[in-house]
Amino acid sequence: MPNFDGGHYFLTALIPVRTGLCADPRTDATVTSHAHELRATLAAMPTALQTPATEKIGINSPFARSNRTHFARFAILDDVAFNGRGQRDPIKVALKLAPQPSEADPVDRLPCSYLIFVVDFDAPDGSEAALTDYLTHLWSVMEPELRAILVHTEGHERAKDAAGFVRLIRACQLETTMPFNDYWQGAPPLVPLPLKPLLIPAILAAGALVLGLVIGIFAKGWLWLALAGLVALPLALWWAWSRVMQAGAKPFPMAPRSDLPSVLKALYLQQQFTRFAIATQGQGPEALHAAFGAFLAAHRPEDVAAPTQHRGVVRS
Repeated sequence: MPNFDGGHYFLTALIPVRTGLCADPRTDATVTSHAHELRATLAAMPTALQTPATEKIGINSPFARSNRTHFARFAILDDVAFNGRGQRDPIKVALKLAPQPSEADPVDRLPCSYLIFVVDFDAPDGSEAALTDYLTHLWSVMEPELRAILVHTEGHERAKDAAGFVRLIRACQLETTMPFNDYWQGAPPLVPLPLKPLLIPAILAAGALVLGLVIGIFAKGWLWLALAGLVALPLALWWAWSRVMQAGAKPFPMAPRSDLPSVLKALYLQQQFTRFAIATQGQGPEALHAAFGAFLAAHRPEDVAAPTQHRGVVRS
């Protein structure tokens, strides 16, 4: 289930951009393309407050209204990259068995521009219900911004409400084959797959095949054993391979305290404890003990709700 791993859902959607013209909202007498207006809409969308300069603006990203969104991004894909022409074997070219160097290779092209929407969010599992629940939640906190973006995409008429927004995204969803999840600091506590139960059927089938062939050389009536081993061996290997692939497809367990509220609390405590360590340098044991008690009372490490790092802000 590549879309889900470690307690997080990794959504990837490619939504086709409308190819027609639209009225330019900045003037009354001109028109512009949907792709151009979509770029202007995305450029005007506030980003997270990631630097001291942007913190002074005070206008945060609309994704910061969500208490489940770790990372999110919109981008426009105009066309696929050309990776260069395919290699040709010069011997085959000389023998007229391969296309000549003067013949151009086919080049992949997109029929239109696409809006890329990727988001990493907290989810209990990788089910469609979990995705629907998140998309409904996202629509509830940033409906105006989503409408302004999706009006320039194909199928925008579906997104009249939360249910329509869910249908549009699910129709344009791609499988995320390589999610990025870095909250595990060490190896997850995975249960190793036992090898003996996987190998014993294949070993027995191979043994029956060899034994039947050897005995069948000297005595009649034992070829049935070799035939049984010949049939059972590929079945046993296929069964072992399917078990390994099934185990490999299981998502990693969720890392401890890797949901968004816990991550924000950890960032907050990291900054506050750094300031505490600097401020208490050189103090005696009694003063340090009292100061640490006041630190615990003020910042409440076990309370992930508050005080904590604000969403979309780098510094607390």
